[in-house]
Amino acid sequence: MEKLVCLIVARNLGDAVIQSAFLRKLVASGYSERYIAWVRPQIAFLFRDIPNCEIATSQFPVGTAKNFGLKNAWLFLKESLRIRRLRPSVTLDLVGDFRERAFARLTGAPKRLQIGWANGHPHRVIIRNPFGDGNPVFVVPKTCPNVYLSYGMFLSYLTGGKETSILSTVRNSGAGQLKIGLHPFASQECKLWPAENWLALAQQLLTDGHELTMFGAGGEKAMLEQMFAPLLSRVTIFTRSLADFTSAVANLDLFIGLDSFGVHMSQRQGVQGIMINAGNDPTVWTPPGARVLAHSGGCQYYPCSNVPKCQGSSTEYVCVRSIKTEEVLAAIGPADLAVVNTVTAGL
Repeated sequence: MEKLVCLIVARNLGDAVIQSAFLRKLVASGYSERYIAWVRPQIAFLFRDIPNCEIATSQFPVGTAKNFGLKNAWLFLKESLRIRRLRPSVTLDLVGDFRERAFARLTGAPKRLQIGWANGHPHRVIIRNPFGDGNPVFVVPKTCPNVYLSYGMFLSYLTGGKETSILSTVRNSGAGQLKIGLHPFASQECKLWPAENWLALAQQLLTDGHELTMFGAGGEKAMLEQMFAPLLSRVTIFTRSLADFTSAVANLDLFIGLDSFGVHMSQRQGVQGIMINAGNDPTVWTPPGARVLAHSGGCQYYPCSNVPKCQGSSTEYVCVRSIKTEEVLAAIGPADLAVVNTVTAGL
């Protein structure tokens, strides 16, 4: 058994949701006596109820929203020194990027365990290793593109098969009137589904008798109210904290969102999800059991891993824009009537 494990969670919100599920299962296996989660302060709440886990917080010079000016760079180094003084016995890196390896070295841990990705694995496209892959202790084969399943394999390796999955058990969304959450925002413009599609979807869901909650961050309330202006008397607008968002999602029957942290949170909370996918490879990030809608729309660059080359062209973001409202409506129904992990035709 290890003495003190430090898990480095440096990336985006969706990554943090998935990696918190990994750590929860690792703790349940009895892998170590104690744990440190080195995370961004915005997502520390995801780790607070994990037993024997201390939380260290700082911003990181990676991810979509780096927020890494001079002050935060100093706080990052200060927190790494505090972790070093705690003398972790091992660090865990679930990304396999050279920057995570650098963060691990700052902790002073004598053992650094890193995941790796085989040549041809789609995850290699979104990480950087200009100096080589390092020394991964476990390499995910390219035949397992999905991140959730890949982490399950790494978890099984670390625990000797005691834990083999990071997935929550998803409740059947059932039939009849459902409590449905819609989350129409994402961190990148290229992931966004047209506002008129969201409005048309909401109108039909209300006509079908469902109860709707529209989710967004605190600064997105005005945009939600504008997007759903004709329906404000019939829906709930929810723009509270991320911790409150987590609790609210748990009370839903179905969550509909983009390739963003909301769909990952619905999996964590055991809620059926529908993902409207944009330029990412849908086999990589879709939670197993979620229903994913994905098209290329005829884009020659698809999938682009959300680094769009179509910007400014006549086909800008055509992949996500080509998904029809009717397709999302068709994906709603009891889990046993839906095709799990279906990617619609037209890729």
